[in-house]
Amino acid sequence: MAAQKGGAGKTTLATSLAVAAVQTGEIVVAIDLDPQGSLREWSERRETADIVFRPVEAAGLAALLKRLRDHGKTTLVVVDTAGVIGPEVTVALQNADLALLPVRPSLLDLTATRRTAERLEALKRPYAFVLNQTQAAASARVEDAAEALVEIGPLYPGSIALRTDHLDAMAMGMGVTEWRPRSPAADEIGELWQWVKGKLGETGR
Repeated sequence: MAAQKGGAGKTTLATSLAVAAVQTGEIVVAIDLDPQGSLREWSERRETADIVFRPVEAAGLAALLKRLRDHGKTTLVVVDTAGVIGPEVTVALQNADLALLPVRPSLLDLTATRRTAERLEALKRPYAFVLNQTQAAASARVEDAAEALVEIGPLYPGSIALRTDHLDAMAMGMGVTEWRPRSPAADEIGELWQWVKGKLGETGR
C-alpha cells in the first residue's frame, strides 16, 4: 500500500484486504513500515492470530521477504507504508509484486498519488490506483477522478465508498468483511481482493 498523501486510507484497505485474503485461504503476514504504526496498533487489537504481524525496519524488509519465500508457507505479505515516499518506502516498492495506490477523488490526492505512480514507473514495478473514500453524492467528481487516473496508469475498475463500517472494523482490530460480512462495504472489499488476487496471479507471484 503506497500513496504520497496522508489520509488516503492505506491502512484501512491493508487491514481489510488482509482479512479478506485470510478468509479465502491465504496465509498472510502483515508488515508496518509507517512510523505512525497504525497497522501495528490494529494487530494488537486483533483477538485472533490468523494474521501474523512482523515488525521490521525498512533495511531488513528484503531479507524478511526472502525468508518468508524460502520458508514457503506464507502466500501473501501486506505492507503498509508511510505517506511520504522516502528511502524506507522505496525499499518496499522495489520488492512489491503489486503496489496499490489508494486515492481520494480530489485534486490534491490525484497530484500526490501521481508522484507515487511516477516513482513506481521508474522502479518498473506493477501498480494500480484504487479510488477510495468515494461518496455517492459526488459521483461526477469520482468519474472525473477515474478519467484522470486512467490517463496516468492502471486503475481498479471499482471503488471503495466512504463508510463508517471501515472505521468501526479498524477500531475492533477486524476487517470489514468480518465486522459486517453482509454489507456494501464488505462486498466492495471482497471484490477488490478478488481483483488483487487475479493481478498477483498475472505477475507470477
